[in-house]
Amino acid sequence: MMKKTHSLLPRWITRHKEVVAKTRIFNLERTKRDEEGTQKSGEFYVLHAADWINVIALTPTKEVVLVEQFRHGSEDFELEIVGGLVDGDETPKDAAIRELREETGYVPTESSEVTMIGKVLPNPAFLNNSCYTYLVTDVKKEAEQQFDAHENIVTRLEPLAKIDGLIRTGHITHSLVIAAFMWLKLRDGK
Repeated sequence: MMKKTHSLLPRWITRHKEVVAKTRIFNLERTKRDEEGTQKSGEFYVLHAADWINVIALTPTKEVVLVEQFRHGSEDFELEIVGGLVDGDETPKDAAIRELREETGYVPTESSEVTMIGKVLPNPAFLNNSCYTYLVTDVKKEAEQQFDAHENIVTRLEPLAKIDGLIRTGHITHSLVIAAFMWLKLRDGK
């Protein structure tokens, strides 16, 4: 993604930063900033989080490997594609393959294509991370699921042709998942 370094708008300059909370998945930072050339100043909060990956995994028959799990933010069960954090110095591509195997037991095959098809900023208003979407074709179930301590996931296959309907009817509501399917449409020219 191209970084926007020039704008007609004034930039905000950081005067002070401090971490006010550290958690397992993000750090909360308070910043004090002044807007260049104006008298505006303010206090802002930014969540510093690891980059994230999403995986659209397709079987040879064009079924999407979906996962269903309880999400603490929505306090409900969500239907999603595989997703997870990029660990340490792992590449997003390596994280995508690892998360696919861990969450579903599906892995790429010799005929698979593993391609980054898009990148989004989940919420640049207060998050600093990126979310990379990978397409992995011709996947095959070859392993057992390996959940993290607090994960419990059900894997479900749905024809790719039915995904728009699952979004339209509210069965898929996760914004990063919907963005991932938009990247797929753009890639395929639909």
